Amino acid sequence: MKTLAIETSGKTFSLAINENGRDTASLYYDCGQIHSELIISAIERLLKDSGNNLQNIDQFAVSVGPGSFTGIRIGMTAVKTFAQALNKPVVAIDALSILEKSFIKKAKEVKLIPVIDALRGEVYVKNGKKIVIKNTDLFIKELKKYKNNLLLIGNAVISYREKFRKGLGAYSVSLPYTTHMPKANVLAEVAYHSLKSTDYSKISPLYIRRSWAEENINRR
Repeated sequence: MKTLAIETSGKTFSLAINENGRDTASLYYDCGQIHSELIISAIERLLKDSGNNLQNIDQFAVSVGPGSFTGIRIGMTAVKTFAQALNKPVVAIDALSILEKSFIKKAKEVKLIPVIDALRGEVYVKNGKKIVIKNTDLFIKELKKYKNNLLLIGNAVISYREKFRKGLGAYSVSLPYTTHMPKANVLAEVAYHSLKSTDYSKISPLYIRRSWAEENINRR
């Protein structure tokens, strides 16, 4: 089983090929939101360097967000186009789950919280099986009881590091920069173990809030 995964939900984007649960090839770009300029050539390079082609990919995996509206659309358009043309299934996974699966907790008593910047002083977090938006002050207040005993993972740590450090302790923001970006190799591995592949026509972006453009139109 070969899985080609595409993760474009943030300022970084990454690609990976997983074969039978093993990461065989991956590319990671941290160069700003220029996904549309790089994605096709990057996919071609990944396939060529790993000795693959689109025809021998068994399934595709894509991050559905939350995150950058533009980035999510670019990744999903690529995956849906490939899946439709080749009649291959798709596994769609949210970015918070990708972050959650990317870090192995060394101690069971440490609480790992994936958290993505929603801008405007807010964050995307999980509330049970749902993904919701919370004000950062409320987020910190709800987690005060875990102070110095939790780890935050996700780009919100970069955006609100000092605020989280003061409210939840230095340990909560101690993970290195690169761990805070959801990555395609983790997405591909999760997809390999998932039984939830579906037809390309049934997947859609996970937009928790409207884009700036949509909100500005509604204000007029």
